[in-house]
Amino acid sequence: MATVSSERRRIASAATLILVAYGLSRVLGAVRELVIANTFGTGHNLDDYRVAFGVPDLLFNLLLAGAISSAFIPVLSEHLAKNEPERARQIAGRVLNASVLILTVGAAVLFVVAPWYVSLIAFGYSPTDHELIVTLTRILLLQPIFLGAGGMVIGILTAYQRFFAQALAPLFYNGAIIVAAAFFAPRYGVTALAVGVVVGAILHVSIQLPSLWRTGWRPAPGLGLDDPGVRKVGRLMFPIALGLAAAQVNVFVDTILGTSLPHGRVAALRYADTIAQLPLGTFSQALAFVLFPFLARDAAVHAIDSIRHRTALALRLNIFVLVPASVGIAILGVPITAALFERGQFDADSVRQTAYALTFFSLGLAGQAATALLVRVFYALQDVITPLRISLVVIAVNLGTNIILVQLLAQGGLALGTSIAATLNAILLGRALRGRLGGLE
Repeated sequence: MATVSSERRRIASAATLILVAYGLSRVLGAVRELVIANTFGTGHNLDDYRVAFGVPDLLFNLLLAGAISSAFIPVLSEHLAKNEPERARQIAGRVLNASVLILTVGAAVLFVVAPWYVSLIAFGYSPTDHELIVTLTRILLLQPIFLGAGGMVIGILTAYQRFFAQALAPLFYNGAIIVAAAFFAPRYGVTALAVGVVVGAILHVSIQLPSLWRTGWRPAPGLGLDDPGVRKVGRLMFPIALGLAAAQVNVFVDTILGTSLPHGRVAALRYADTIAQLPLGTFSQALAFVLFPFLARDAAVHAIDSIRHRTALALRLNIFVLVPASVGIAILGVPITAALFERGQFDADSVRQTAYALTFFSLGLAGQAATALLVRVFYALQDVITPLRISLVVIAVNLGTNIILVQLLAQGGLALGTSIAATLNAILLGRALRGRLGGLE
């Protein structure tokens, strides 16, 4: 009983820390967007930046991001649960080396072919815009290397259930972008934003290194491609990365569809998404993030009852928080957007265009929250195939609905398609998990 009580206190303490940190990070993220909005409004140069940002984002999400951490944490947690800390550290070092190498090679390839794919994804833009997007993309390609390394460190610290340093990392990342937007962007334009992103990514990984060192981790040579633990991470990672790649194709299609709309609509869509992500980031994603290593250790010792209990409780908490938040955002979209962004170049029309998309994003918040949790339960169980199959179905539905809805509702149609997809994803994942666990408590 004392052990259970102690674990509950650890989860509660970690959850409180991460919730506060995520809340601060989302606030800083909103401040970041506020400063950017004040400087650029929804002008077309900002659209160039958003389009350019999508390419490094694709590299990060495809090759690392959720894929490798979702595969890596259960494997590391399994060895820690078996009291094999040296083996866990060995696998961690080798996977980190391989991840940084893959990201560096990927960034180098994209740097060379940047003019080609920019002309492909921004076909509705002028040659001058294309030139700027290529420049921004090449600067931003440094971001996934450092942010990817930081993400790997977060995975290691999460498996060790150490949350403080990783909670600070996003604050430094957003802080660097805010400084760039406030003090350098007025003079140097969107190029300053790109440089700020890279500096933020460097700070993101640097702030975590002392905590990583205290776990006993030390740099180790080699990639360990013949290491069974590294290979297991790779086997789990591939289906996750495939699902993320398909999802990123969806994001790219949204961007391409958005470029067919009047200038400023892509920026309005991204501002709306930033607002919609506030309740998700400050509560739902933080809760899922904290639970993940505990779920992974439960799975390692086959504690199915504990997994059912944790999952059911987290779903109830999400419904309790997200449903009222969705209603509030839908009703108060215009005043919320105006309060956050209406200043400088962000005028009344920018508010209307952003709030319009926000209304449709609000419909999918509960679905996004449930999906973030349920996917991690499957990953903790080392089942990566079920979420992949479901995601491919959902992505196909999302593509079809977005192509139709963008013609009817402009950027609101893209937001509505995202909400429909998120809700469908949550429903299908929930049904599959009930079958896997024999119900939810």
